[in-house]
Amino acid sequence: KDHALYAGTAVEPLHELLKEADFVLLAEALAGWHPPSALRGAKVAALGEDPLHSHLPFWGFRADYVLPGDAEASLRALAASVGDPGETLQEAADRLESRRRLWLAKHQWAQRKAELRKRARAAGESATLTAAWIAYELNELLPVDAILVNETISHRGDLVQLLDKLKPGAFYESSYGGLGMGLGTALGVKNAHPGRPVVLTIGDGSFYYNPVVAAFGACQELNLPLLVLLFDNAGYQSQKNDVVREYPQGWAVRANRFVGTSITPMPNYAILAHAFGGYGEKVERPQDVRPALEHGFEALARGQLALIHLVLEPVNRP
Repeated sequence: KDHALYAGTAVEPLHELLKEADFVLLAEALAGWHPPSALRGAKVAALGEDPLHSHLPFWGFRADYVLPGDAEASLRALAASVGDPGETLQEAADRLESRRRLWLAKHQWAQRKAELRKRARAAGESATLTAAWIAYELNELLPVDAILVNETISHRGDLVQLLDKLKPGAFYESSYGGLGMGLGTALGVKNAHPGRPVVLTIGDGSFYYNPVVAAFGACQELNLPLLVLLFDNAGYQSQKNDVVREYPQGWAVRANRFVGTSITPMPNYAILAHAFGGYGEKVERPQDVRPALEHGFEALARGQLALIHLVLEPVNRP
């Protein structure tokens, strides 16, 4: 994220980049863009040890060139082979610098990142919690050696774009294995790194797919404390978004009734941590986020499981 040519991770800016691309290289990329589709006007090459992801029942991305091989070795060979063989080193450097300046001027990630942080800070003044504000506050408090496991879906963008203090190798995306892996993944990470704080960010929908009792029991029995941040919007936002996107004039949108997308009534999830000797706290106001996060990290330092229940705007309103 500190690289000058980094362009962010949100879907919208990525689509703008793809529209202007002549060639796209997917280097060990599980999903280059969403939804899967062919790119108009661009050639696509898939590079990796298993470039077509044979372990998946369906991948859905069309590739014009399939390049099996070790990504690092292949990229080094590719970098050595491109360019004009008659070009001097200075000419190549000038050309690359010109391209770099053009990229920076056009995509302006630094400015967009500053705007994201500005909007996140402003959300702290609102009456209700937002994922952006939680991500902003978490980023301010994360220890330098923290590891984060994510199993949020709708709120992933805020976390990925605002959490810029995580070190390489300190971010795990459990949802790629299917919902319900968050707690198990976090326990595995904690077992591998017992001396480092491990934070799990998870939505209430994903939480229901997890073996919560077994996982919290393992935290207590095996001395594997986790800080669980539960983003609770009382429903399945991603499923509702799909209906709105695919059927904007459909019955569900017209009637404002999205079947199977609400999780109600809302439980007090914080109590679950108490049952396993842990610390639990429910948060409903922006000004209470930082103190609650501090309490959670303090519980970790004491060797306790901690669950912070963060109440967001509900998916469905009457």
